Amino acid sequence: MSDELTPDPLAELLANPDANQSSPAPLVPATPQFSSRREIRDAAGQNSAKASAKVSARKAGTGRSVAAANASAAYTGPKSQRVRLSMKDRALARRLAVTPRAAATPPRRSGAKARQNPLKMMFVLLVISGFVGGIALPAAALGANNGGQAQSYQTTAEGKQAFKSTATIEIPAVTRDEISATSEAELRAEQVTSAKLASNVASNLASYPGARQPGDDYPWPTAGNTLSPLGYYYRQCVDFVAWRLNRDAGVTSAPWKWTWSNLTPNGGDASQWKAAWEAHGWKTSATPVVGSVAWFVGNHVAYVNAIKGSSVVIEEYNGSASRSYAMRTIPIDSVGRFLYPPP
Repeated sequence: MSDELTPDPLAELLANPDANQSSPAPLVPATPQFSSRREIRDAAGQNSAKASAKVSARKAGTGRSVAAANASAAYTGPKSQRVRLSMKDRALARRLAVTPRAAATPPRRSGAKARQNPLKMMFVLLVISGFVGGIALPAAALGANNGGQAQSYQTTAEGKQAFKSTATIEIPAVTRDEISATSEAELRAEQVTSAKLASNVASNLASYPGARQPGDDYPWPTAGNTLSPLGYYYRQCVDFVAWRLNRDAGVTSAPWKWTWSNLTPNGGDASQWKAAWEAHGWKTSATPVVGSVAWFVGNHVAYVNAIKGSSVVIEEYNGSASRSYAMRTIPIDSVGRFLYPPP
């Protein structure tokens, strides 16, 4: 076992504080030499004491330096390793041990990390403004739309606000459209109006040369004012009726069965047709039949197309339409006499 002490630079520094303060040459730790197991254990205990002192200094935050920790270790280490310190050195070691802990200064971030992210700041501002608007705007809207209606706010025990309004909703009255039906008198009036309109249309169509209306089978609708093959003037009422009597007899071309010479030899005017029938001994009557001649006192004849109750449907030329075809319905008693077809 060797009694030689391991040199301690810190003890020498504390023992001679006025020593040369110039930069010392770097120390090269000597390789420890141990002559027994006891020295090895003592050296291990000394190193463990130094490590414990450093950890305690960091946790307690006393701000002691490594020099103070070494001084404490030099004072409290094994007896074989202890260094005899003077009163002045021990006082300095105690002062270092009770030095107040300096406030920990957080590490300063670099300039790039210290600056706030502008997108994050904008997002935070939008969230805050949306939250405030979500609370303020509904309240403002309720105050503007209630139209002076009474309102009240109540605060519950939980601190929540409850809104109560006495506004009422006005429901408009339901209205129904009136439905009306056409009466029978109105329907008849409309039928008369439609018949007049159809007659006017027929008259207008007949005024155009070559225009043919339904039912008009007269073979010379555009002929001039001369005598026809039947011996009467073209497009006159007597020539049209003579044509219908031939057609009903099955004759539609020459030689004709009925002409002026054997039908009304004593005169061709319509006013003379009733006397001619009586002269031939042909039947006349106040009752119409289909195919008979409707004779009018006013020098006009027409062809009976149909009978409808107290009315009769007649076809004519140069009647309601000048020198043109027309069909109309008239009362039976408006006809002077009905001349039945000749046998």
